[in-house]
This record gives sequence, structure tokens and C-alpha cells, in this order.
Amino acid sequence: MDLALLEAEIRKVWGRPIFELAVALVFFISLNSVQTLFEITTFPRIQSDLSRLVIFSLIRITGAQMLPLVLLCGILVSLSFARDYEQGQMQTLLSLPVSRAAIFAVKFVAVVLPLTLLSWVLTLFVLLMNYCSPVANSIVVQSVSWALPVTFLAVMFYAGLAAMIALALKKTIASVLTTVLAGFFVWFISTLTPEMLGSIADYLVFTPYKAPIMTLERLFDVPFMHEPGLEATVSPAAFFLLLIFYAVMFLVPTYIYFTKKFEVKE
Repeated sequence: MDLALLEAEIRKVWGRPIFELAVALVFFISLNSVQTLFEITTFPRIQSDLSRLVIFSLIRITGAQMLPLVLLCGILVSLSFARDYEQGQMQTLLSLPVSRAAIFAVKFVAVVLPLTLLSWVLTLFVLLMNYCSPVANSIVVQSVSWALPVTFLAVMFYAGLAAMIALALKKTIASVLTTVLAGFFVWFISTLTPEMLGSIADYLVFTPYKAPIMTLERLFDVPFMHEPGLEATVSPAAFFLLLIFYAVMFLVPTYIYFTKKFEVKE
């Protein structure tokens, strides 16, 4: 990967006010999702209860972050590809002594990696700020470390989806709107309940939006707040494999489409 090209792409994607708005949005969501100090100090708790409380807070924050994170990722990836085509900058990039694979990787890394790290750092900061004690700090660091790969894989799915849409449409506004609508659609079907759909709703835990949250819940063996469905029969490792499948589902065909020069020249 060309580091100079990556640095230029990061500066282009995360220039003002995008970075500041992303930090404010993720921090506000994290701060409003964490369980408050009142919930900790009102009742005496032993270490195992504290650990469970930290995990619940982590899952709540991750769940609350997921929709804005994937929408922001989709928008930025759509802009990165579609705007370059629309403004003629893609032809300039392709004329550089850099492979198409490197250009494709740079555009993904410049969006997905900073966004995932931003989410992880702010989640860690909010939890450490809220659960401030030597015992709690160790629990927080160990718990939050699992959120990093889960969030990364979830964001990768929407990045691949957004790239595919952008390469197909090559128009900035159309690509962004289509990506946002697709993100909202996936989120909407994940909110449907068994009362609405019947037994088929049990399968919604395997959608790209809900699978990351269920991965953390199964990983930490969080007790179910409702009658267990299919998710109770699936191991954390199986959910991780599902997330990996989602991460490459659009990424691989889009990579082939871009690197093999299948896109229509304009």
C-alpha cells in the first residue's frame, strides 16, 4: 500500500468538519448509552457484578453506535469512490504508478480504520471515565478489546456495500442516498419482532446490523432478556464467522470488479 496515497486519502476524507462531527456524534452516543454512576454506587456490588455491569454498558454503547457508524461509513466510502469518478479524479489516480489493488485498499483503509479506531477509543474513554477504579479499569480494557474486531467487521460490510453502489452509479448524490437507504433498510428489518413476523423474526439476529451485537452478547454470555431464540444455539465463534462472511460478501466482488477493469469507462 502506498503510504503517501493513504495519507492524502485520509486528509481528503477526514478534513474539516467531517472529523470533528464524527468525534462529537460518537462521543455523544457513547456518553448517553453508558450506565450511569448512580447504577454503580446505589447498591453494593462484588467484582463479578461490576464485570457484568461493564459488559452490559459495552453492549449498550456498541448497539447504539452501530447505526450511525455504518451510515457514516457508507456515506464516506460512497463519496470517496463516486466523487472521484464524477469529478474525473479517478482517471488521475489510475494513471499513477500504483496498482488498482493499492488504490482500492487505500480507499477502504482511509475510511474503515479511522472510524473503527474512533469508535473504540471513545468507547474505552467513556467506560474508563464512568467505571473509575483499579479493578474496573482492568475489566473495561479486557472487555472493550473484543469490541474492536466486532465493530471493524460490521463496518466493513457497509463499506463493501457502499463501494459496490458507488461503482455502479458513479454519481455522488445518487450513491450516497442509495447507500443511506440501504443502511436504514437493514436496520429496519432488524427491529421487527416476533409479534410482527412470527417465528421468522428469530432469524433477524443473523442480519449484518444485529449480528455484531449478538456476537458480544454470546461472547460474554449475557443472560437473555426475552425468550431465547436461534441465537441461543449459536456459539460466539459461529457469530464471528458470520461477521467475517458479511465483511467479505460485497468486498470481494467489488475488489474483483475494480481491479479487473470491469467498470465502464466514461
